[in-house]
Amino acid sequence: MEFDFNRYVEVFNQNDEDLLGKLFFTEDIVCDGPDRTFNGLEEWLGMLKFSHIGLHERLVPLFVVREGDKIMAVVNVEFTATADRPDFHFGPLKLGDSLKMRFFASYQLRGDKISYMSLAWWPPGLRSV
Repeated sequence: MEFDFNRYVEVFNQNDEDLLGKLFFTEDIVCDGPDRTFNGLEEWLGMLKFSHIGLHERLVPLFVVREGDKIMAVVNVEFTATADRPDFHFGPLKLGDSLKMRFFASYQLRGDKISYMSLAWWPPGLRSV
């Protein structure tokens, strides 16, 4: 089966981390970001699950390029608080607040799943999305 980026975004936007992990990531996924690295599916999904407590995250791809087993994408991300999140990684949010950010992501595929990701983002408020 061919990796389908549009389907990946659709499932990601459901905020169902277990389904996302099952369908789109290898067990040994590595995700590098500017402030930390996540090693393995359990660690990566654990971070997503924690991030999504009291939040809904929605990706909107702006630009996606694929060459073979490599994908690069620029996406707008909107975090909407469904409960107060004073401990949110990008800044405290109260119920109903939204935070919009822009992310850059590169993906390495192994077969039809993501085995490596590298993420970067513009700090909140630095760039209007």
